[in-house]
Parts: sequence; structure tokens; C-alpha cells
Amino acid sequence: MSIESAPAGEVSARADLVSALAWVAFGLAVTIGAWRMDRLANLHINRYEIPGLVPGLLGVAIVALGVLLAARAVSRGALKPREAAPANAQPGGRRYMALVLGAMLLYSLVLVGHGLPFWLATGVFVAAFIFGFDRARQTALGRSTARQLMLAAICGAVTSAVVTLVFQDIFYVRLP
Repeated sequence: MSIESAPAGEVSARADLVSALAWVAFGLAVTIGAWRMDRLANLHINRYEIPGLVPGLLGVAIVALGVLLAARAVSRGALKPREAAPANAQPGGRRYMALVLGAMLLYSLVLVGHGLPFWLATGVFVAAFIFGFDRARQTALGRSTARQLMLAAICGAVTSAVVTLVFQDIFYVRLP
């Protein structure tokens, strides 16, 4: 089996390595940005409440997970010479990524940014995303459209409630 022809549903080692490097770069940018934030020492802020603490910890976690993904990709042969892609390779990964990116931009720029409360926009987005992007798998499992809609709506409602409560009541973040 060549590196580029991973089994159906499995990402190639080389794609994992590229993704890992992107995650490490992003995590480093978040960590550096969090480190450079004002500590508000003049306001005698508790060190566990300083701005940038949570983003900094998340940045470090993203870097660590990126490094683990890179190590796994290298162990799977990501650095070996590239072989020709098989003739039966199925295109579509870029189209899928464009759809995912478009959905996320729709959520962040249109749903949240223009009038819908955060909890409602999040619930609608998660439910629609799950229903739209997991439909083929759910249908293959023999689930009816009504059941798929119900499961997506439940996931959307639970996600919306948990995210809203965590951000408002634990992190004290005012949501739009």
C-alpha cells in the first residue's frame, strides 16, 4: 500500500503530518498571543484570573497534540518518498473541506454576528452540521430521516446548553 493511497476513510500519513505542522503553528501563535496579553498587574488581578490564561493553556494543549499527531504521522511513514497516487483515488476532500469552512463561516459571521442569540445560533449550527455531514453514515445504519433529525436536534440542544453555561457561568464570558 502506498502512503498516498490510505484505505477508504483513513487519512494519509503525509496529510496528517501537514495538518500536525499547521496545528503546531496555530497553537504557538495562540500561546504567544496569550503570553503577550496585559496581565493587569496594576489592578491587582489574581494570577489565576489573568486575561490570556485559558487561551494560553489551550495553545499549549494544541501544540502538544500537534506534536503527537506529527510523531504518529512520521511513524506511519509520512517522510518516506511519495509514490504515485492510484488511478482510482477519489477526489472530493477539498470540496468537503470547502463545505465545512463555508458552514463555519456562515455560523460565525452570519448566525452569531447578525441578531441570533449565541445559544440559538449554536444549537441550529450543530444540529444542521450533524444532520448534513453525517447523513450518509446514519442512512447506512438504517436510521430514518425523522430519527436523524431528532438525534441532530438533541445534539444541537445539548451542545448549545453546555457551551453557553460553561462560558457564562465558569469562564464569565458574555456571549452575543
